[in-house]
Formats: sequence, structure tokens, C-alpha cells
Amino acid sequence: MRKKLLFLIFLLVLIFSSQNQIRAQNTDWKPIYLLVSGGNTMNGVEAFFTEAICNGEDIIHVRFNNHNEYPVKLEWFDAVFTQGLKWINKDQPGEKKSITLPAHVEVKGTCLNNQVPELSIKVKDFVVDKKEFKRYAASNLVIIPVQ
Repeated sequence: MRKKLLFLIFLLVLIFSSQNQIRAQNTDWKPIYLLVSGGNTMNGVEAFFTEAICNGEDIIHVRFNNHNEYPVKLEWFDAVFTQGLKWINKDQPGEKKSITLPAHVEVKGTCLNNQVPELSIKVKDFVVDKKEFKRYAASNLVIIPVQ
């Protein structure tokens, strides 16, 4: 009887903790402005960001969608726009991010099973308080066709 009770408690804790993890995923994707006009599509690649809480930490997830008939290599620097209307850029050579995106493929950062860690950014790497965060940008994004 005691083993059944312990197993039941363990099972309930597991269920509630996984629900909190799943609930932390935010599906409110906002466009990443890639063009001066405010467009979020450049050279056949569409870009979005969303905010989430993963394991108690404020995270920005990025999503890229390659609409091209060919693979592309993306290179960029993370940047955050603050409520104080200031850009904070991670633009040192070692901070450049890069991924290769096959034709007609979408990739995005997630809390669970994040297979592309470049697409998940910790808010605290830019601002102390999440309330200071306003918007994410893929600064100096370059899209290179892969042959």
C-alpha cells in the first residue's frame, strides 16, 4: 500500500511538473524586423521571435523559415531593444551565430528538446530585469545560398 501511495505521489509530481514546462512555451510569435520597412522576410527567409520561460528562466526563442528552393546559411548577432529605447548588441566576433537551413524548412528554439541552441537566448544576457526587454533583432543578418 505504501509503495502504491509513493508511486501515485511521484506520478502526480511528474505530471504537474511537465505541465508547467509545457505551459511555459509561448506561441505568440512576433516578426523580427529584417528590413528598414519593417518586413520580416529577407531573401526568402522569414524570421520571428517569442518570449518564454524555460526552467524558471526568461528566454527569447527565434524561428527562421526558409521559403527558398535551396539551402541557406544564416549568420547574425543577437540584439535586444529595451523599454528605454536602447539597442544592446552582442556584436563581438566570437558572438556571431550561424546555422544552415535546408530548403523549405522551419527551425525554432524551444524549451523542450532544443535541437538548435543558437535559437534560444537568455534575456539576462542583455538586461537585468525582463521588464526592460521590448524586442529582439537578428542584427546584421546575412543569408548565404549554399551550393
